[in-house]
Amino acid sequence: MVFGYVRVSSKEQNLDRQIKALKNYSSELKDENIYIDKESGKDFNRNQYQELRKVLRKGDVLIVKELDRLGRNKEAVKDELNYFKDKGVRVKILNIPTTLMDLPESNDWVIDMVNNILIEVLAAIAEEERNKIRQRQAEGIAIAKEQGKYKGRKPQELPKSFPSLYNRWKDGSITAVEFTKILGYKSRTTLYRKIKQYEDSL
Repeated sequence: MVFGYVRVSSKEQNLDRQIKALKNYSSELKDENIYIDKESGKDFNRNQYQELRKVLRKGDVLIVKELDRLGRNKEAVKDELNYFKDKGVRVKILNIPTTLMDLPESNDWVIDMVNNILIEVLAAIAEEERNKIRQRQAEGIAIAKEQGKYKGRKPQELPKSFPSLYNRWKDGSITAVEFTKILGYKSRTTLYRKIKQYEDSL
């Protein structure tokens, strides 16, 4: 069976453009098989998307107009695509032509191949975005340093209980291990960094 998924971020946005594109692509797509969410794409806790997930079966085809209609978190989308791959569902993204290729039916390797292409495309996009962010940050820091404005990352605020625990540690009432555990830090390295931060503020 053929299914479609449509998403907009707010109730005021229009769905028609996406629905029309899906129907123009596939004459097999029925209205009752189009699932619609009017929610943010930050995660996959969306009512209609979760319902769609329940009805999809091996051999089904899911059509989406654009990759970010599935979601905006690239790593989470990649996990979803792996889920569909394992389930034997073919995902077609209208703005990624390689996912639309006409291939022999009833072959598991076909779905695997197409979904692998989609996952690789997504991974490449995500990596490029990460590199751009790092480059922009580095350029911004370099300019700020030249202008004498770079202060570095602001240290996180210490817990309110830190001063009293610090005093207990100083007078030997608690050990560094106990101090670390009470505050929930992952290591004593973190604790000693926080101690230095606290002492510098005195």
